[in-house]
Amino acid sequence: MIAYLDTNAFDHIYKKIGCTGADIANLRKAIYGRQLSIRLSVHTLEEILLGRKVSPQALAAQIKLTLSLASARTLVKSCAQLLLDDIRAYAARGEADRPFLRGDTQNAVADGIAALIESDGEELEDDFLAVLEQARQEKQHFFAALEQARAISSPPSGWTGFEQCFDAAALSALETLVERAGVAKPCRERGLDGLLKIKSVRMSLCVALAPGYEQMASGSVVNSTSLHHAVSAAAAAETFVSDIAANREFLARMPMEGLNVATLPEFLERL
Repeated sequence: MIAYLDTNAFDHIYKKIGCTGADIANLRKAIYGRQLSIRLSVHTLEEILLGRKVSPQALAAQIKLTLSLASARTLVKSCAQLLLDDIRAYAARGEADRPFLRGDTQNAVADGIAALIESDGEELEDDFLAVLEQARQEKQHFFAALEQARAISSPPSGWTGFEQCFDAAALSALETLVERAGVAKPCRERGLDGLLKIKSVRMSLCVALAPGYEQMASGSVVNSTSLHHAVSAAAAAETFVSDIAANREFLARMPMEGLNVATLPEFLERL
Protein backbone atom coordinates (compact mmCIF):
# COMPACT_ATOMS: atom_id res chain seq x y z
CA MET A 1 0.00 0.00 0.00
CA ILE A 2 1.13 3.52 -0.78
CA ALA A 3 -0.36 6.13 1.56
CA TYR A 4 -0.23 9.90 1.76
CA LEU A 5 -0.71 11.56 5.14
CA ASP A 6 -1.54 15.25 5.28
CA THR A 7 0.19 17.56 7.77
CA ASN A 8 -2.70 17.18 10.18
CA ALA A 9 -2.26 13.38 10.30
CA PHE A 10 1.52 13.63 10.87
CA ASP A 11 0.87 16.14 13.64
CA HIS A 12 -1.57 13.76 15.31
CA ILE A 13 0.97 10.95 15.17
CA TYR A 14 3.58 13.18 16.79
CA LYS A 15 1.17 14.26 19.53
CA LYS A 16 -0.37 10.76 19.83
CA ILE A 17 -3.87 12.04 19.10
CA GLY A 18 -6.00 9.11 18.00
CA CYS A 19 -3.06 6.73 18.21
CA THR A 20 -0.69 5.13 20.72
CA GLY A 21 2.97 4.26 20.87
CA ALA A 22 2.00 0.69 19.96
CA ASP A 23 0.17 1.98 16.87
CA ILE A 24 3.26 3.89 15.78
CA ALA A 25 5.44 0.82 16.35
CA ASN A 26 3.05 -1.25 14.23
CA LEU A 27 3.14 1.45 11.57
CA ARG A 28 6.93 1.29 11.46
CA LYS A 29 6.79 -2.50 11.30
CA ALA A 30 4.57 -2.31 8.20
CA ILE A 31 6.95 0.22 6.61
CA TYR A 32 10.11 -1.75 7.39
CA GLY A 33 8.42 -4.93 6.18
CA ARG A 34 7.62 -3.16 2.89
CA GLN A 35 3.90 -3.68 3.27
CA LEU A 36 3.49 0.08 3.34
CA SER A 37 5.16 3.14 1.85
CA ILE A 38 4.24 6.65 3.00
CA ARG A 39 4.67 9.59 0.66
CA LEU A 40 5.73 12.96 2.02
CA SER A 41 5.06 16.32 0.38
CA VAL A 42 7.20 19.43 0.40
CA HIS A 43 4.05 21.12 1.70
CA THR A 44 4.15 18.98 4.83
CA LEU A 45 7.67 20.20 5.58
CA GLU A 46 6.71 23.76 4.68
CA GLU A 47 3.68 23.72 6.97
CA ILE A 48 5.60 22.21 9.88
CA LEU A 49 8.72 24.34 9.58
CA LEU A 50 7.33 27.70 8.46
CA GLY A 51 4.52 27.48 10.97
CA ARG A 52 7.05 27.12 13.79
CA LYS A 53 5.27 27.67 17.09
CA VAL A 54 7.35 25.30 19.20
CA SER A 55 10.92 25.16 20.47
CA PRO A 56 13.68 24.21 18.00
CA GLN A 57 14.14 20.94 19.90
CA ALA A 58 10.45 20.03 19.58
CA LEU A 59 10.57 20.98 15.91
CA ALA A 60 13.57 18.71 15.30
CA ALA A 61 11.82 15.88 17.18
CA GLN A 62 8.72 16.23 15.00
CA ILE A 63 10.78 16.23 11.82
CA LYS A 64 12.72 13.17 12.99
CA LEU A 65 9.50 11.28 13.68
CA THR A 66 8.02 12.32 10.34
CA LEU A 67 11.13 11.19 8.47
CA SER A 68 11.19 7.88 10.33
CA LEU A 69 7.87 7.14 8.62
CA ALA A 70 8.26 8.78 5.21
CA SER A 71 11.37 9.21 3.10
CA ALA A 72 12.47 12.70 2.05
CA ARG A 73 14.22 11.09 -0.95
CA THR A 74 10.84 10.81 -2.71
CA LEU A 75 9.36 14.16 -1.78
CA VAL A 76 6.19 15.11 -3.65
CA LYS A 77 6.41 18.45 -5.47
CA SER A 78 4.38 21.50 -4.59
CA CYS A 79 0.77 21.30 -5.80
CA ALA A 80 1.32 24.07 -8.37
CA GLN A 81 4.44 22.45 -9.82
CA LEU A 82 2.78 19.04 -9.81
CA LEU A 83 -0.17 20.34 -11.83
CA LEU A 84 1.97 22.38 -14.23
CA ASP A 85 4.47 19.55 -14.87
CA ASP A 86 1.70 17.01 -15.46
CA ILE A 87 -0.09 19.28 -17.96
CA ARG A 88 3.16 19.92 -19.85
CA ALA A 89 4.15 16.23 -19.76
CA TYR A 90 0.76 15.32 -21.19
CA ALA A 91 1.25 17.87 -23.96
CA ALA A 92 4.68 16.41 -24.77
CA ARG A 93 4.25 12.68 -24.11
CA GLY A 94 0.61 12.00 -23.34
CA GLU A 95 1.28 10.98 -19.72
CA ALA A 96 1.83 12.40 -16.24
CA ASP A 97 5.27 13.49 -15.09
CA ARG A 98 6.96 11.92 -12.06
CA PRO A 99 5.49 13.56 -8.94
CA PHE A 100 8.74 13.90 -7.00
CA LEU A 101 11.23 16.73 -6.53
CA ARG A 102 14.55 16.30 -8.29
CA GLY A 103 17.88 17.95 -8.93
CA ASP A 104 19.08 20.98 -6.98
CA THR A 105 15.75 21.41 -5.18
CA GLN A 106 15.82 17.88 -3.83
CA ASN A 107 19.48 18.30 -2.81
CA ALA A 108 18.69 21.55 -0.97
CA VAL A 109 15.96 19.76 0.99
CA ALA A 110 18.21 16.80 1.85
CA ASP A 111 21.05 19.08 3.02
CA GLY A 112 18.63 21.32 4.93
CA ILE A 113 17.03 18.43 6.79
CA ALA A 114 20.45 17.06 7.73
CA ALA A 115 21.56 20.46 9.09
CA LEU A 116 18.27 20.94 10.95
CA ILE A 117 18.52 17.59 12.72
CA GLU A 118 22.24 17.92 13.44
CA SER A 119 21.68 21.35 15.03
CA ASP A 120 18.71 20.04 17.05
CA GLY A 121 16.34 22.38 15.25
CA GLU A 122 18.44 25.53 15.62
CA GLU A 123 19.65 25.85 12.03
CA LEU A 124 17.49 26.32 8.94
CA GLU A 125 19.77 26.69 5.91
CA ASP A 126 19.07 29.49 3.46
CA ASP A 127 18.68 27.20 0.42
CA PHE A 128 16.28 24.95 2.33
CA LEU A 129 14.33 27.93 3.60
CA ALA A 130 14.08 29.25 0.04
CA VAL A 131 12.57 25.93 -1.13
CA LEU A 132 10.01 26.04 1.69
CA GLU A 133 9.11 29.67 1.00
CA GLN A 134 8.74 28.91 -2.69
CA ALA A 135 6.43 25.98 -1.90
CA ARG A 136 4.28 28.25 0.26
CA GLN A 137 4.07 30.87 -2.49
CA GLU A 138 3.30 28.22 -5.12
CA LYS A 139 0.44 26.97 -2.96
CA GLN A 140 -1.04 30.47 -3.12
CA HIS A 141 -0.54 30.54 -6.91
CA PHE A 142 -2.21 27.12 -7.17
CA PHE A 143 -5.37 28.30 -5.44
CA ALA A 144 -5.36 31.51 -7.47
CA ALA A 145 -5.21 29.48 -10.69
CA LEU A 146 -8.11 27.31 -9.53
CA GLU A 147 -10.11 30.40 -8.61
CA GLN A 148 -9.60 31.74 -12.13
CA ALA A 149 -10.65 28.38 -13.62
CA ARG A 150 -13.73 28.34 -11.39
CA ALA A 151 -14.71 31.86 -12.39
CA ILE A 152 -14.99 31.10 -16.12
CA SER A 153 -16.86 27.79 -15.78
CA SER A 154 -20.60 28.06 -15.31
CA PRO A 155 -22.24 24.63 -15.57
CA PRO A 156 -25.83 24.57 -16.83
CA SER A 157 -28.59 23.96 -14.34
CA GLY A 158 -30.35 20.62 -14.00
CA TRP A 159 -27.57 18.45 -12.59
CA THR A 160 -28.43 16.14 -9.72
CA GLY A 161 -24.99 15.74 -8.15
CA PHE A 162 -21.40 16.93 -8.27
CA GLU A 163 -20.36 14.37 -10.88
CA GLN A 164 -22.84 15.81 -13.40
CA CYS A 165 -21.72 19.31 -12.50
CA PHE A 166 -18.09 18.26 -12.99
CA ASP A 167 -18.81 16.71 -16.39
CA ALA A 168 -20.53 19.92 -17.50
CA ALA A 169 -17.89 22.38 -16.27
CA ALA A 170 -14.53 20.55 -16.22
CA LEU A 171 -13.47 21.13 -19.83
CA SER A 172 -14.02 24.90 -19.76
CA ALA A 173 -12.10 25.12 -16.48
CA LEU A 174 -9.33 22.95 -17.92
CA GLU A 175 -9.00 25.30 -20.90
CA THR A 176 -7.90 28.00 -18.47
CA LEU A 177 -5.27 25.74 -16.90
CA VAL A 178 -3.71 24.63 -20.19
CA GLU A 179 -3.60 28.26 -21.36
CA ARG A 180 -1.75 29.20 -18.15
CA ALA A 181 0.67 26.32 -18.74
CA GLY A 182 1.40 27.61 -22.27
CA VAL A 183 0.56 24.27 -23.92
CA ALA A 184 -3.07 24.70 -24.96
CA LYS A 185 -2.52 23.70 -28.60
CA PRO A 186 -0.72 20.36 -28.03
CA CYS A 187 -3.12 19.49 -25.21
CA ARG A 188 -6.10 20.08 -27.50
CA GLU A 189 -4.44 18.01 -30.24
CA ARG A 190 -3.97 15.09 -27.84
CA GLY A 191 -7.45 15.61 -26.42
CA LEU A 192 -8.52 17.33 -23.24
CA ASP A 193 -10.55 14.26 -22.28
CA GLY A 194 -7.26 12.37 -21.93
CA LEU A 195 -5.83 15.14 -19.78
CA LEU A 196 -8.83 14.82 -17.47
CA LYS A 197 -7.66 11.28 -16.67
CA ILE A 198 -4.36 12.56 -15.22
CA LYS A 199 -4.99 12.27 -11.49
CA SER A 200 -3.43 15.54 -10.35
CA VAL A 201 -5.37 17.42 -13.03
CA ARG A 202 -8.67 15.74 -12.24
CA MET A 203 -8.32 16.32 -8.50
CA SER A 204 -7.31 19.95 -9.03
CA LEU A 205 -10.45 20.51 -11.07
CA CYS A 206 -12.52 18.86 -8.34
CA VAL A 207 -11.00 21.28 -5.83
CA ALA A 208 -11.71 24.17 -8.21
CA LEU A 209 -15.33 23.31 -8.98
CA ALA A 210 -16.63 21.90 -5.70
CA PRO A 211 -17.01 25.24 -3.86
CA GLY A 212 -19.25 26.62 -6.58
CA TYR A 213 -21.31 23.46 -6.66
CA GLU A 214 -21.77 23.38 -2.89
CA GLN A 215 -22.74 27.04 -2.85
CA MET A 216 -25.40 26.51 -5.51
CA ALA A 217 -26.62 23.13 -4.20
CA SER A 218 -26.82 23.78 -0.48
CA GLY A 219 -25.60 27.29 0.22
CA SER A 220 -22.65 25.88 2.19
CA VAL A 221 -19.06 27.07 1.90
CA VAL A 222 -16.21 24.65 1.17
CA ASN A 223 -12.96 25.44 2.98
CA SER A 224 -10.40 24.40 0.39
CA THR A 225 -7.28 25.65 2.21
CA SER A 226 -5.95 22.14 2.95
CA LEU A 227 -7.21 20.38 -0.19
CA HIS A 228 -3.88 20.81 -1.98
CA HIS A 229 -2.90 17.68 -0.05
CA ALA A 230 -5.64 15.78 -1.89
CA VAL A 231 -3.94 16.68 -5.19
CA SER A 232 -0.60 15.35 -3.91
CA ALA A 233 -2.29 12.19 -2.63
CA ALA A 234 -4.08 11.57 -5.93
CA ALA A 235 -0.80 11.86 -7.86
CA ALA A 236 1.41 9.76 -5.59
CA ALA A 237 -0.65 7.37 -3.45
CA GLU A 238 -3.57 4.96 -3.17
CA THR A 239 -4.80 6.05 0.26
CA PHE A 240 -5.20 9.58 1.62
CA VAL A 241 -5.13 9.88 5.40
CA SER A 242 -6.62 12.97 7.02
CA ASP A 243 -8.30 13.70 10.34
CA ILE A 244 -10.00 16.77 8.85
CA ALA A 245 -13.62 15.66 8.50
CA ALA A 246 -14.46 18.25 5.83
CA ASN A 247 -11.66 16.92 3.60
CA ARG A 248 -12.93 13.35 3.85
CA GLU A 249 -16.52 14.40 3.19
CA PHE A 250 -15.35 16.38 0.17
CA LEU A 251 -13.37 13.48 -1.29
CA ALA A 252 -16.17 10.99 -0.72
CA ARG A 253 -18.26 12.91 -3.28
CA MET A 254 -15.55 13.40 -5.89
CA PRO A 255 -15.58 11.48 -9.21
CA MET A 256 -12.10 10.11 -8.55
CA GLU A 257 -11.11 6.46 -8.84
CA GLY A 258 -8.12 4.78 -7.23
CA LEU A 259 -7.88 6.89 -4.08
CA ASN A 260 -9.21 5.67 -0.76
CA VAL A 261 -9.76 8.07 2.14
CA ALA A 262 -9.37 7.27 5.84
CA THR A 263 -9.00 8.85 9.25
CA LEU A 264 -5.74 8.19 11.04
CA PRO A 265 -7.35 5.64 13.45
CA GLU A 266 -9.03 3.85 10.51
CA PHE A 267 -5.74 3.72 8.63
CA LEU A 268 -3.82 2.36 11.60
CA GLU A 269 -6.50 -0.24 12.29
CA ARG A 270 -6.24 -1.56 8.72
CA LEU A 271 -2.56 -2.29 9.29
